[in-house]
Amino acid sequence: MTPSEKQIEKILTTDGRTKLFKEKLAKLGYIKKTTVETRKVLEKVGDFGMMSDGGNKKVARAVAKSKNEKELRQKLQKISTMSGGKYSEAGEDEVIRTAVGALSDKSTGTQSWADKNVFVQLGQFRDLSNVKDGEVSTNDNKKTKVKRDDAVKVYDTLMKVKAPLRHKYIQLLQKDSKSFKKTFNTILRIAK
Repeated sequence: MTPSEKQIEKILTTDGRTKLFKEKLAKLGYIKKTTVETRKVLEKVGDFGMMSDGGNKKVARAVAKSKNEKELRQKLQKISTMSGGKYSEAGEDEVIRTAVGALSDKSTGTQSWADKNVFVQLGQFRDLSNVKDGEVSTNDNKKTKVKRDDAVKVYDTLMKVKAPLRHKYIQLLQKDSKSFKKTFNTILRIAK
């Protein structure tokens, strides 16, 4: 069945109308650029440690709008006092540390994928017993060679630690290759 000229014209004009409609919405301010930026921040971090999704979104908006760490800390302080203390956990060290990390995180492209997480990469060494040595990629897109046995020891040590402390170490491992080597060797010394 071939489409008639009326159907083709309807499809073509509908696309044009949709495009115009979206442009008008953007001009009126209903579709905001900050919404897109906030979504990107939430995709990278996922959870800032707030008790509610609304609180996580507020922190993500603050991260997306902030230009530097000082401005971010002021916005987090403001969030922690709003709504009669409803979002008071925004002033906690863990939330602030995660937000500052998200602000300074410049990972783009494939580095922001979940399987590029250092903890996931170290876990792959544990799962694959036939691999002797391998590479771990950090947020600065540099690869660091590690031995399988050392990676397994570090992974197991991190698994024994409580989640908040583990998260701090993972952030240090993920940051860049220099920080990875320093933190990796420190954890390795403790593991032996």
